[in-house]
Amino acid sequence: MDYIYDGTFEGLLCCLYCNFSKEAASGIYKKEIYQRHMINSFKEIPSIEKYADYMDQKLKQYLGALVSSQIYQCFLYEKDGTENIILQFVDLCFKKGSKYAGFHTDPIVSAFDDRVRKVKNETHKYVGYVRFSQMGEYLYSSIHPEYNILSLIGDHFADRYKGEKIIIHDVNRNCALVASCGDFLLIPFYNGALPEDAESDFVAKLWKIYFDHIPIKDRINPKLQRNFVPLKYRKDLTEFK
Repeated sequence: MDYIYDGTFEGLLCCLYCNFSKEAASGIYKKEIYQRHMINSFKEIPSIEKYADYMDQKLKQYLGALVSSQIYQCFLYEKDGTENIILQFVDLCFKKGSKYAGFHTDPIVSAFDDRVRKVKNETHKYVGYVRFSQMGEYLYSSIHPEYNILSLIGDHFADRYKGEKIIIHDVNRNCALVASCGDFLLIPFYNGALPEDAESDFVAKLWKIYFDHIPIKDRINPKLQRNFVPLKYRKDLTEFK
C-alpha cells in the first residue's frame, strides 16, 4: 500500500504512524507528484495533529532526540525519494534497535546520513551567506538554497537580530522567514510582496565599500576564494553583485 500525504512533516509523521500501527507502507509520496501504477494500491493519509505528536514522541523515545532531529533534517532534503529513505531508516532502527542508526556502512543508514549531512552543510553555509538590504522598516535578504533550510536558520537570525524586523526570502520555494523580537515564523512570500526597491540601499553600499577595501590586493586568490564561497551562492551575496 502506497501512502500519499500533503507534503508537510506532520503529514509524513502521520504516514509513519499508520505504517507501524495499521498497514505497512510500500512507499510514501507527496500527493502533488504521486503517479498511480498498476501494482500498488494507494491511500491518502490526512495530517492529524494527535497522530503526528504521538509518532514524534515515539521517535524521540526509541531513537533519541538527536536522531529524531536528523529525521527532520533529512525531510528538508525534499528530493530523490527522501520520504522512502526515512521510512526505510526508521523501519530498520525500530526492528534492529536504536543503535543501528550508528551503523553507517549499511546502505539505508548511509543514504540517510548523506542527506542529513548535505542539509546541515548548507544550513551552516547560509548562516554566514545571508546578506541584508534595508527595505523600509525591514532588513530583507533573498536566498536560493538547494534544500529547504529556512526553519533551521530561523533561531539563529531571530536571536541575532532581536531589535530588527527581518525577512529572509527563499526565492526557489516562494516562502520567507519573518522575524521580530526574537521570534520567527515561515510564511508564503512572493517577489511582489517586497516592501520597496532596495537598489539605492545605504547598507548594501557600505558593505560593498568594506569588501573592496579590506583585502590585501597583492594576496587576492580567486581560486581559493571560490573554494570558500562557491559560485552558486554569489548571486545572493551583496559583495559579488
